[in-house]
Parts: sequence; structure tokens; C-alpha cells
Amino acid sequence: MPEAATLYAEYEALKERASETLKKGHLPAALEEFDLALGLARRLGERDLEDVAFCNRSAVAIRLGLQEDSVPALRQMLLRTTDPHVAYLSAYNLCQACDERKDFKKVLFYARIARRYAVELRHAEYEASAVNEIGNAFGALNQFDAALEAYREADTLIGNDESERRAFVLANQGYCLLLTHKVEDGFRSVIRGLRLARRIAAPLAASHAHLCLAFGYLLVERPWYALRHGSEALELAEAHADQATLKHALLFVGEAYKQGGKVQAARECFELLQRTYYPGMSQVPEMLLDVDICRVINLRG
Repeated sequence: MPEAATLYAEYEALKERASETLKKGHLPAALEEFDLALGLARRLGERDLEDVAFCNRSAVAIRLGLQEDSVPALRQMLLRTTDPHVAYLSAYNLCQACDERKDFKKVLFYARIARRYAVELRHAEYEASAVNEIGNAFGALNQFDAALEAYREADTLIGNDESERRAFVLANQGYCLLLTHKVEDGFRSVIRGLRLARRIAAPLAASHAHLCLAFGYLLVERPWYALRHGSEALELAEAHADQATLKHALLFVGEAYKQGGKVQAARECFELLQRTYYPGMSQVPEMLLDVDICRVINLRG
């Protein structure tokens, strides 16, 4: 049918445009474009196509903290689908939604399901993404040896692929090494991830790597290096509406000021953090001024 062919061509073009917007880190714009693609998929009336479009849209919504709109439908999709591609996407999105909720045992559950379908599809990149999420869950549960093993496996699966995925994995691997006191190797891995993110113009991966470096420099008590990287992470997070990175960046910038003796600047950062994320908890700034954040904060938790 000519009309269906036209709709399908429009859907594919819009999906590709949304994917490019997402690669540039423009999350709200990507969500709008994936919403339009989902509308076209529904007009075509093909269940598997609509499911893939919904998963694409949900992946961005979850990164924007809007996972509540997607989770019930993703669960239903995973239970009913017979398409391994749709099953992978729905399981992977569910593990990321559970990560946002800090339910790390469920992250492991869904990431392992996603991995199983990635293996069935013989899709190494999908498998690497699932294994990276397994590493994130282990890291959040303070099982750092298991997390490091997962990150190394993910890196092996990706190979020499110049991708945002690999930039995230290298930064995650480095962060885990920093936490286990392998400081030199940790910095080396995060810097490799940052350089890759810059080379391929992946701003979300770059902000994550800057965040890991800020944490590392706080660990070794070099506050002005930490401030530089924390500020870079903050600027990128603000530009791309990356809420998870923004919250941690405010913490690390405040801690860098505090470690460097700039108590008033630290207080202002912590007050902004409290107003934005903890509006009913006026005690947060004073509490953060009194603790060593590196001892109580886990980027994966």
C-alpha cells in the first residue's frame, strides 16, 4: 500500500534523526522526536515495530527521570513478546529504570535477561551494554571485584569500537579501579574514556568521565583538579538536562571547594543541591559540610 510505504519511510527517517539527536546529548529534543516516531509506528499498526518505537522512546524518558510512564508497559511487553529484539530492548530499559529507582537487585535481574537475549541475537554491542549494567549493579551493591570483572568483560565484547558505549565502560572501569585503590590504573582508564568521548563528540559520556575524574581527584586530595572536572561535568549536565550527573556534579564541586578551604562557596553549592533535589530537607547543606563525601557517596548507588 503506497500510504503505508510512505509512513514507513517517514518513520525510519524520524527514528534516524532522533538517534542522531540523542547521540549529541539533546535528551528533551530526542524524546520529542521519538514520540513522533512512535505515533507513526502506531499508525502503521505493526506490533513489533510499535514495540521497538516505544522502547526507543522509553530509553530517553528514563534518562530524563520519567520512567514511571514506561515501566508497566515495558513489563507487559517483556512477558508477551516473541521477538528477541523487542525482549532485549524492554529488559534493558527495565534494568535502567530500576537503576533510577535504586533497586539494584532488579537491575541485575533484568540486565541478565537482556544479556540472554543479546546472546540469542548474537549482538555483541547489546551484550556489552547489558554486561555494563551488571557491572553498575554490582558497583552499587559495593561488590567492586564483581563490578570490575563485568566492566572488563564489556570492554572485551566491544573491542576497539569507537562508540559512546565504550567511553562509558572505560570510565566505569576506571571509577571502579579508583574505589579499589588502584589509583594510577583508574585515572588511566577514565582518561581514555574521556578522550574517546571527546573524539566522537559524545557529551553525556564526557560528562560522566569528568564526574569520575572529579571523584578521583577528591580521593587523592587535589581539590582544584577535582573542581575543574566537576565544573566540566556540571556544565555538560546542565546543557543536556542530565539530572543524575547534575546532582553528583553539584556534590563534587561543593566538596572540592570545601577540601580547598572555600567553605562559603561549598555552602552555596550544597544549598543549590538542597533546593533542587531535597526541598524539604533544610539540614542537607550543614550535613554535607560535616562529612567526607567521598566516603559516603557511590556514583553507582
